[in-house]
Amino acid sequence: GGKGVATALGVLVGLNPWLGLACLVTWLLMAGVFRISSLAALTTAVLAPVYAGLLMGWDNTALTVLVISLLLVYRHKSNLIKLVNGEEGRIGARS
Repeated sequence: GGKGVATALGVLVGLNPWLGLACLVTWLLMAGVFRISSLAALTTAVLAPVYAGLLMGWDNTALTVLVISLLLVYRHKSNLIKLVNGEEGRIGARS
C-alpha cells in the first residue's frame, strides 16, 4: 500500500512543486491528527484538484489532477468501506 499515492505525489511535484508541497502537507496533517493513512490519502486526493485549480488555473492540468484523484479514490474503495465501518487500521497500531 501507498505506492500509488507516492507515485501520484511525484507526478504532482513534477507538475508544480507548490502543488506537491500542498498535497504533502495535507497528507501529513491528516495522518498526524487522525493516524489513518487511507483517510489522509483520500482527503489529499479530494483536495489536490482544488489546489491545482487555485495554483495553476482551471485548465487541462487541473482536469488531469482530477483524473489522478479519481483513480486514487477508486483504488481506495475497500479502505472507504473500512473507514465507514470503523474498521480501518491506524498508523502505528498493532494488528
